[in-house]
Amino acid sequence: MPTRWSGIRRHHMRNATPFSEAREEILKILEDKVIVGHSIYNDFKVLDIFHPAHMVRDTSMTRHLSRLAGFPRGRCSSLRILSRKLLKRNIQVGKKGHCSVEDATAALDLYKLVEGEWEQELERQLRDEGVPHEPSFASSNHYMKDEYWPEGVTAHPSVRTSVHEVRRRKT
Repeated sequence: MPTRWSGIRRHHMRNATPFSEAREEILKILEDKVIVGHSIYNDFKVLDIFHPAHMVRDTSMTRHLSRLAGFPRGRCSSLRILSRKLLKRNIQVGKKGHCSVEDATAALDLYKLVEGEWEQELERQLRDEGVPHEPSFASSNHYMKDEYWPEGVTAHPSVRTSVHEVRRRKT
């Protein structure tokens, strides 16, 4: 039986990298990077990792997207609902689990809708808390490069289009 979100089955794990090795590789990849995702704290919890709050952009937690979508203050919406309402994109519609690339691309595209406002607010917060001024984390140097996308993962037309849109925005 696949898991509800990933679609991964027991046989997929037979020759998988051991958790501790995978976790270490993930930590190396994420080091000094801004992490954009939706409900990303769930992933951090499963991996038992800490990532500095000022380096996390969780689209489930920002009031900027809720306001843009016209939702009441404090409402935390699903990635599926935010994508449909703000990106006019239907995601997570299959029964085999979520497509992680589609979800990640949607989260990044949502972030880009409010990036300027979000980054300015974060810089003000850091300054008000007495944190020394950091360079803007919105710089593309802090994002993972396309080299981390596994081969063939962009085969689905909707994902391929989304990945190309994100690449175009980064240049």
